[in-house]
Amino acid sequence: MSKVLVVEISGKRPGTSAQRPTEKFKLTYDHLIISNNSDGYETDWPIVMVPPEYVAWYKENVKTSENAWYAPMNRSYAIKYAREHGYDYLVQLDDNIIYLELAYISDDKDGTVKRYRQQSQTEMMDDFIDMLCTVLDNTNAAIAGCDLRSVMPNKIFLSERFCYSFFALNLKRCPDIYHGDFEDDIEFRLKCAEMGAPSVMVCPCRYGKTAQNYNKDETGNRAAYTAAGLKRGEHMRILHGDIYSCGYGKRTMTVANVPNGKVFRHKLAVFKLGVMVKDQEAIDEKMKKLLAKWAKPQQDKAILKIRKKHV
Repeated sequence: MSKVLVVEISGKRPGTSAQRPTEKFKLTYDHLIISNNSDGYETDWPIVMVPPEYVAWYKENVKTSENAWYAPMNRSYAIKYAREHGYDYLVQLDDNIIYLELAYISDDKDGTVKRYRQQSQTEMMDDFIDMLCTVLDNTNAAIAGCDLRSVMPNKIFLSERFCYSFFALNLKRCPDIYHGDFEDDIEFRLKCAEMGAPSVMVCPCRYGKTAQNYNKDETGNRAAYTAAGLKRGEHMRILHGDIYSCGYGKRTMTVANVPNGKVFRHKLAVFKLGVMVKDQEAIDEKMKKLLAKWAKPQQDKAILKIRKKHV
């Protein structure tokens, strides 16, 4: 069985699991926090600080920004740490995941399509990790990740896409280093693509995060995101201008208007390498078990929304 290490990537977000809700989830896998700044952290997760000599090396050889190199450095050191400790797969988690969600649909005999979401703020983590690792076991992917809760559930099971915030890496296939200042996760997938290693999303497995625009959350590195504005993607536009651009919009990923605000949006061209699958049946069986465990019967209900017009 492959050895799996789960790492929360965190820095400058002091407090408890109230501030870092990812730590509320139950885990049986080896897990820890990798951080460049854990001052004021109260947690039962082990904390591994990025060593000063690695910080100095990363600053000298890798960093491309004066204020946005901590997260890619932490992610890079997580890969180094996991490899040195004999792990096969590395799961990287953002520290602000507030719930996990299994999204699926049901086609009734009368042609009605019913869409369902089962959510948990403390469970599902082990099962989602099992699913991601099964995909890595049975494909040539370097990355297997979950989807961000946004659009309505649909019939898509696996898709070659960008994965953020909750993903697993095959440590024998993935690159060593994250670059890309603010857009390190996008840059990493493009680097995998240049190596011929795809990134696969398990679409029914989703996560929700603390909303920056509605909650005015400026903890962690988010204050730097806000200050940078459109400079967030300046290096990506130079290196991968055929694929990456960015801009502002008025809607979040959940297609909701942000009151009196604007939303930074990545604009990514679709590209596919193609995924080689060794054992589709093993992947399908793992998803069937996930659905059998979490897709509980739900009572049908109708939702009526009344909008009042003010004269």
